[in-house]
Amino acid sequence: MLKLWMKFALKGLLSLVVAVLVTGIIYEQIGRRRDRARFPQIGRSVDIGGRSLNILCSGAGAPPVIFESGGQGPGLEWAAFQPEVATFTQACWYDRAGEGWSDLGPYPHTSNAIAKDLHELLKRAGVPAPYVLAGASFGGLNSRVYAGLYPDEVAGLVLIDSAHEDELQRAPKFYLGRTSPRLLWHPLALAFQTAGFIGLVRLTSPALDKDPSQMTPDEIIMALRQRPKSFVGDISTGIVLPECYSEAASVTRVGEVPLIVLTASKPFDFGDAELNREAAAYQQVWIHEIQPKLVNLSTRGRQIVVPNANHGTIPQELIVSSIHDVVTQVRGLPSR
Repeated sequence: MLKLWMKFALKGLLSLVVAVLVTGIIYEQIGRRRDRARFPQIGRSVDIGGRSLNILCSGAGAPPVIFESGGQGPGLEWAAFQPEVATFTQACWYDRAGEGWSDLGPYPHTSNAIAKDLHELLKRAGVPAPYVLAGASFGGLNSRVYAGLYPDEVAGLVLIDSAHEDELQRAPKFYLGRTSPRLLWHPLALAFQTAGFIGLVRLTSPALDKDPSQMTPDEIIMALRQRPKSFVGDISTGIVLPECYSEAASVTRVGEVPLIVLTASKPFDFGDAELNREAAAYQQVWIHEIQPKLVNLSTRGRQIVVPNANHGTIPQELIVSSIHDVVTQVRGLPSR
């Protein structure tokens, strides 16, 4: 009798688990459909082999400029820059796997994988090489890896306060996120992907109920970041971030291409005297020791230290003018 009761109990528990999972999957699919309706795609989807990435290009001319976003966020972050660059050449932003309107990518989503995705995307989208890559922060790692994998496709680089592998040894501890043992990387990535698929991430995420027509561009970008797909994609990349640094470290030269390194001169204000002291000391290391290593990637590299700017406030005008400078050099015209 006891065995029979346990058998029924286990069957009931299994049925309950299955029902919860099915409900979660349906809940997530309804949420994704609602997301698509609330935020219509900006750009076009290009199949890169069983999954799609989103890209938007405007303007005409060569070399095309390809924007590579910083840590978290869709390519839409470059929407204000694109029209200005499009006045003198073709300008393209795209969504990395999992960001914006692009599908999630397979594990591991390292800089190497990101660069290979971009290579396939540009080829299938009909954007002709060679390119000028404009990479900000984490995007600088990806741009550098792209230049290492496809040197013939890179005509110039603009690195905007780009990440560098020396951060792991030189930066104050509070600058660095926690990392998990390599053995756990893949299981963690699978766990978050599963949580996203069954609706658990959406269930625990902030509600996005504001009418998009009433949202500012920054609010729309933040809303895109908060969608479960983007959250899972960001986590997957964050898990393998040490590998991204290692892949970038293997690229020690990019030849003789024009290269401009824009470096912020000010640290963030952390609201604590001791943390600010450490941050200020590290900023000098960043300016005078770490960022010059990026300049030395090319025989035609130069650094611009940006006064009164921190990591996120380098002026748009300076970024656009630096891109124009590199494009002009690539065309063999006198630099401005």
